[in-house]
Amino acid sequence: MRHKILIVEDEPEIVRLIRNRLDTTLYDVTIAYSGDEALELIKSEYFDLLSLDIMLPSVDGLTLCDEVRKRHKDSLIIIISALDLDEQKEKAYLLGADDYIPKPFSPKLVAPKIASLLNRRSEMNQEVQKVDITTKGKLQYHKDLKRFYIENRALVLTLSEYTILEVLYSTPKKLFSKEELSQILYNKDIGNIDKKGIGTHIYQLRKKIALYTDEEIIKTVRNMGYTLHEC
Repeated sequence: MRHKILIVEDEPEIVRLIRNRLDTTLYDVTIAYSGDEALELIKSEYFDLLSLDIMLPSVDGLTLCDEVRKRHKDSLIIIISALDLDEQKEKAYLLGADDYIPKPFSPKLVAPKIASLLNRRSEMNQEVQKVDITTKGKLQYHKDLKRFYIENRALVLTLSEYTILEVLYSTPKKLFSKEELSQILYNKDIGNIDKKGIGTHIYQLRKKIALYTDEEIIKTVRNMGYTLHEC
């Protein structure tokens, strides 16, 4: 079965350069030359991978990226853009982009990137299916691997972030104050992280979770603390 790919780019020459590198026996390629054309396709079809330019007629690529993530959580997204700025890259990744390629670029590198992303997704899905995991809502947890997933996609967490999420996951009915979470990290020799640091860790956790779902996973009880949202 061929992977479905959508290339969204308003420059025909760039479309040609990318398309010519893609093996038609492996990929079913669709082209959109404007943002609004791409948006209509996204609303009605599923694509395994999308290549998005940012500066497009009608609807920009970052808006499209956001729309893809809302509708198709496991679609892969590559941004190819002349906007080679850290703030644009950061925004793209926060909206759920999997890779960001600045223009000018080498067309011969695009096909291997596409193949690599699709292969890695397949490996991750197989890995999750093989292991024994527990689930609470959209959050999946494998204790032996010490890894959390959302819809079969692994969250990349620091040790502190993982520990906080593991504590909340293990006791979902309990409300943890910042002081309690700080003490837990200290007792586990992870570090002396104050209340402000705990708040920053929670913020970063939510940002990473938001890459894969818009559902609330960590609930804040004002002036009291945090708990795993009821699933």
